[in-house]
Amino acid sequence: MRVFELATIDRERRDLVGGKAAGLAALIQLGERVPDGFCVTTEAHHRGEVPRAEVLAAYDRLGGGPVAVRSSATAEDLPDASFAGQQDTYLAVTGAEELLKAIRACWDSLHTERAVAYREAAGVAHDTVRMAVVVQRMVDAEVAGVLFTANPLTGSRNETVVDAAPGLGTAVVDGTTAADHYVLDGTDPAEHGCLSPARLKELRETGERLQRRLGAPQDVEWAYDRDGTLWLLQSRPITTLFPAPPRSKKPGPRLYVEFGHVQGMLQPATPMGMSTLKSLLAGMLASFGLTVEIVDIGGRLYGDLTDAMRDPSTRRRLVKLMAVDFGPRAQAVVEHLLNDPRFAPERGTRRRGSAALTMGPKA
Repeated sequence: MRVFELATIDRERRDLVGGKAAGLAALIQLGERVPDGFCVTTEAHHRGEVPRAEVLAAYDRLGGGPVAVRSSATAEDLPDASFAGQQDTYLAVTGAEELLKAIRACWDSLHTERAVAYREAAGVAHDTVRMAVVVQRMVDAEVAGVLFTANPLTGSRNETVVDAAPGLGTAVVDGTTAADHYVLDGTDPAEHGCLSPARLKELRETGERLQRRLGAPQDVEWAYDRDGTLWLLQSRPITTLFPAPPRSKKPGPRLYVEFGHVQGMLQPATPMGMSTLKSLLAGMLASFGLTVEIVDIGGRLYGDLTDAMRDPSTRRRLVKLMAVDFGPRAQAVVEHLLNDPRFAPERGTRRRGSAALTMGPKA
């Protein structure tokens, strides 16, 4: 078969149905509310023929009427490259001939200049990519938009970001309208814009559930219909977040300082370079009787200075040391954290002298 109902798709068959269809199938299997639809597979694209009879039979099973016709390339929604907006989507497509035309237009969008440039930048070989097409019943949206389960601008995993506008969500996605912007941190949101506090709460809870069940921060497209029902139109990993630090066995928040930029290391280190730098820095600090955990975060060299913040003998000197070695922004952060009760001084904390802070960046 060259056409599959979304609910029957094996989400592991990205090569057959593409990234978007595989992601929608995963949502359906998790019990999330997704508009009914079907997928025209990459096999049809490879053959170069739209399977007319199969497509129109599936369209009839949907009940006809307006549908969304959406690209689902095999390179879409990857963990490190989303391909968001690189191929085409056609909304409110009605009628058999218009549907068949829209499917072929989605195929053609695989070769647009922007899609080709994105693949080249992402290192994806052109001859390995195939295009499937998702056809779904249109949601008569009262309001729609996007949801990020982590703040894509600041990298904060404790904030949910929502952009919304009345009507279809395309105006939000393509930036043609001024969307209402919400940053949710768990406190009660203020009443403003096109979303009520109750809907914002529902969106935040939905995002948290998706992130937990899918195992990574998510970029979600959604819509509320005229009856107030929330529909999920897509969920894919956020690909622009800087990696989070490794989990620590020690309680409470941690303070990490990046050493590499002080040495003019503007690019991530190679695995061999990182291993060498960690050994050199740890050995040098050990010669002073100092122990600072050195970690690799996103290919960059970081030191965990939390214990120095909590040590009564060193915490007050950190502000000056940050100013000398790391600059005014780092100094301002440390000044702020000195007043944070989570970094309050602890008696019995092993002393970590100032050499760990002044010598580390000069290693």
